[in-house]
Amino acid sequence: MSYTIPDLRFEQGFMRQLNNYAGNKKEEQKPSLFNKRNYDPIPQITDAELKKLNQQLDEDEEEYLEKPEPLFPITPNIVIYALIKDQIIMPLLQGFFWTGFLISIRPFLGLIVKQGQIAGHWLSSLIGLNRLTQPKTRYSL
Repeated sequence: MSYTIPDLRFEQGFMRQLNNYAGNKKEEQKPSLFNKRNYDPIPQITDAELKKLNQQLDEDEEEYLEKPEPLFPITPNIVIYALIKDQIIMPLLQGFFWTGFLISIRPFLGLIVKQGQIAGHWLSSLIGLNRLTQPKTRYSL
C-alpha cells in the first residue's frame, strides 16, 4: 500500500488556491509509470514502450500548443480573499472547534483515568503486589 505525501510548501499550495479561486482549471494528472501500486524507482521498459511514451508526450504537447486555454487573472481581491480565508478564518475556526471538542470530552477523559486507576489497583491486588509493603510498627527502647 502506498501513500501520497501532501505538498506542504506554502508557495505552491497558495498559488494552487489562488488559481482555484480565479477559476483556472487544475491540470489533470495522467497516469505515469511511477503511480503504479508496486513502485519501482528504476522502471524496466523496452525501447518500443519508451518511443510510444515519447510520441504520446509530443502529441499532448502539440495539442496543448494548438489550443491553449486562457488563464483568468489573479486579481488583488482574490489574493485578499485567499489570505483572509485560508490564513486567518479557517485556522481560527479549526482551533475553536478543536478546543471546544477537547473541553467537552474532558469529563470523559477524567472518568477513563479513574477507571484505569481502579483497574490497576484491582489487578495489583489480584496478583498480590499490595502485600509487599512493610507493616508499620513502632519500635520502642
